[in-house]
Amino acid sequence: MKPTPYWKRSERWLAFFLTLLGVCSFLAMVPVTPELAPQEEIEEESFTESRGFFDQLREGSRAPRVLGHWTSLAPPTLALLIALYFRSMVFALLTASVAGAFLSFGLNPLVVLSLALHDFIWETLSSFFNLYIILFLFTLVGLVHLISRNGGLAGLVTVLGKLATSRRRAQISVGVSGLAIFFDYYSNTVILGNTMRRLSDKWRISREKLAYLVDSTTAPVAGLAVLSTWIAAEAMLLGSEAENLGIELSGYSIFIELLPMRFYCLGTLIFLFINAGMGREFGSMYQAETRASMEGKLLPDEGEPLGIQSASSTEPKEEIPRRALNAIIPLAIVITGIVVGILLLGSFRMGVSGESFSWTDFGDWRAAFGKAVGDTDSAGAVPILLAASLLGSVAAFGLTIGQRLLSVKEAVQTYVSGMPTMWMAIFILLMAWSMQQICQNLGTAQYLIDLLGDRMPIWTLPIFTFGVAAMMSFATGTSRGAMGILIPIILPLAHGLGAFDESDGLIFFLTAAAILDGAIFGDHCSPISDTTVLTSISTGCDHIAHVKTQLPYAFLTMTFSGLFGYLAVAQKFPIWVFYLLFPISVYAVFKTFGRPIPESD
Repeated sequence: MKPTPYWKRSERWLAFFLTLLGVCSFLAMVPVTPELAPQEEIEEESFTESRGFFDQLREGSRAPRVLGHWTSLAPPTLALLIALYFRSMVFALLTASVAGAFLSFGLNPLVVLSLALHDFIWETLSSFFNLYIILFLFTLVGLVHLISRNGGLAGLVTVLGKLATSRRRAQISVGVSGLAIFFDYYSNTVILGNTMRRLSDKWRISREKLAYLVDSTTAPVAGLAVLSTWIAAEAMLLGSEAENLGIELSGYSIFIELLPMRFYCLGTLIFLFINAGMGREFGSMYQAETRASMEGKLLPDEGEPLGIQSASSTEPKEEIPRRALNAIIPLAIVITGIVVGILLLGSFRMGVSGESFSWTDFGDWRAAFGKAVGDTDSAGAVPILLAASLLGSVAAFGLTIGQRLLSVKEAVQTYVSGMPTMWMAIFILLMAWSMQQICQNLGTAQYLIDLLGDRMPIWTLPIFTFGVAAMMSFATGTSRGAMGILIPIILPLAHGLGAFDESDGLIFFLTAAAILDGAIFGDHCSPISDTTVLTSISTGCDHIAHVKTQLPYAFLTMTFSGLFGYLAVAQKFPIWVFYLLFPISVYAVFKTFGRPIPESD
C-alpha cells in the first residue's frame, strides 16, 4: 500500500501554518526600521526614449520599494518550510517565487506576471554565467555516461576498491578525492559526485551520505584552496576594502593571514574525517545509512532523486574490458584543461594590463587566477569549464571508438541518453538562482544586516558577524552575495571600533574570517544554494533528503566553530585551543550520541 502523499496529510498542513504564523509573528515584532530603496533620477521627457517597456512598467506600477522589511524573509522562509513539511522542492520554489513576485511588484496579477517572468525567469535564463554552467553540467554528465559505458568507471572503481576495502575507507576515499582534485567548486561538485557514485553504491553508502561527503569537500574547501577562482574573488574583495581603510596589505596577504582562523571550513573537514573514520552516525543520517546498509536502498522510498540515475543503458557490456585509463585520461584532461585554461586567460589579461607572467612563479599563478575571475565573480572563467569538459568528451569518444568498445552510434546515444532526465534538475537549479534574485530585490540581506547594530563589546563582533553572515547566506542561498555586502559594511565597523592594530589586529582578522566562513555555511547547506542543488544533481540524491541529513552536521560544526573559534579566540585564548577542543568535542558527540551502522550478512 502506497503511503499517503505529504500534501494530503492534514497534520502537516496544520504544522506548516502554525510554524509559518509563529515565524512571521516573531519577525514582525523585531524592532528593525526598513529603508526606502534609492530611486533613480530620470528626466521625464526622456523617460519613454531611454527606458524599455519593462522599466516603464516597473516604474509606473510600483510604489517606492522598501528595503529591509521583515517580509523580505517571507520567500526563503516559505521555500524552506514547504520543502521540509511537504518534501517537494518544485512546489516550494514555485510558491516562494510567486510570493516574492507579489512582494516585489504589487498586487496587479498581470503586472506581476510580466515583470516576474522578465526579471526572475528571462534574466536568469539569459545570463551567460548560468547558461555556461548548465551546458557544462550537460557535457560533463554525458562524459560520465560514456566512460561508464566503455568500462572506464568500472575499472576506476576496481582500482579504488583496492584501497577502499570497507564502508569507512570508501567514505574516506571520497573525502580525500575531493581534497585532491579541488580547483573550482562547480566542477569539483559535478566530477566528484558523478565519479564516486559507483564506489559508494558498491559499499551500500546512502546517497544522502555521499552528497554530504561531496558537499563538504566543495564549499568549505573553496575557502581554503590557495589556488582557485573562489579565492581570487575573496582576495579582491578583501584587498579593495583594505585599500579603502588604509591598511597596507594585499587581499591575498589578508587571505593567508586568515587561513588558521577559517574555523568553519577547517572544522567541516575535521568533522567529516572523524565521522567517516568512526563509522558512527546520528539523527536522520543514521536512518539513511542503516536503510542503505541493511536493505540495500540507497534512496528513500518517497525520495525524488535529481540528476542521472544508474540504468542498464550505462552499464558496460560483459565483453568490454574494464580499463581505468579510459576514465582517468578524459577526467585528467578536464581537470588539467580547466587549470591551464584559467592560467592562459589570466596571463593574457595580465599582458593586456602591462603585467608580466612567468609559468615558474607561483605568485604569478595566483595573480592570473585573479585576473581570470574578473571583478568579483568567476563569469570570465566559466566558459573554460565548458571548453575543458568538451575536450574531455572528445578524448572519451576517441578512446571508446578507437578501441572499438562501442560503435559511433552507440557512443553518441550513450553520451546524450542522460540529458532528457536532467530537465527537472535544471529547472530546480534555475528556480534557486531566481530565488537569489528575489532576495536581492527585496533586500533580504539588508534586513539581516539591520539586526546587527553597532552597540556591542568589540570581542563579540566576530561571533556575531559569523551568525549574521551564516543567516544571510542561508536565507539568500548565495555566499558571494553575503561576502560582497558584508565586507564593505562590517570591516569598516570593526576598523572604526579599533579592531585593527598594527601589532595585533586579531579581532579585525577574526571578523574578516567570520564573514567568509559564515557566508560559506549558507553556500554549504542552504536548500536554495546552487552548489547544494548541484550536489544533489551530481550524486543522484533527493534534494530535500540531502538538506535534511546534512543540516544537523553542519549546524553542529557551526556551533563548535563559533564557540571554540570565534568566541574563544576573541577572548584571547590561543588559536590552538580550537584545534584541540573541536576534534575532542566532535569525537565525544559521535561516541555519545552516534551509533555504529549495522551491516547485513
